[in-house]
Amino acid sequence: MASFVAVKKLKALYPADEAGEAVLRTLAQGELVTLELKRPRNLAFHRKFFAMLQIILQNQDHYKSVDDLLDVCKLRIGHSRKIQTTHGIVEVPASISFSALDDTGFQDFYDRACQWVITEVIPGLKRHDLDEAVEVELLEFVSGIPV
Repeated sequence: MASFVAVKKLKALYPADEAGEAVLRTLAQGELVTLELKRPRNLAFHRKFFAMLQIILQNQDHYKSVDDLLDVCKLRIGHSRKIQTTHGIVEVPASISFSALDDTGFQDFYDRACQWVITEVIPGLKRHDLDEAVEVELLEFVSGIPV
């Protein structure tokens, strides 16, 4: 199965680069294909989520690592999968990799994670205050200068 990045122009999709054009050249005129639309994930948004986890880690005493915080977050917001074992069902955190979630899916995950943070991890924290702290953390990371 081939995949490529396409761009919408008016009522049609066109390959965004030479690799996409090469894939289309393998199709015969009039050949029917099935498409799966997936919006590419934004790397900056992924970094924003991990900046949030770092801020949360620094402002609470219970969780000892970003990995622990991430795993519990996934489980608490229902981003998990269930595995049947010989001893019963085990719930494990699901992946948030770029291949597992597109940008829309990750936006939903991020919003649920923020809700979990402001209701369970640091109750009383306001969403806009969390968002502002994350932006400051990202600026410091990118610039290397404390804001």
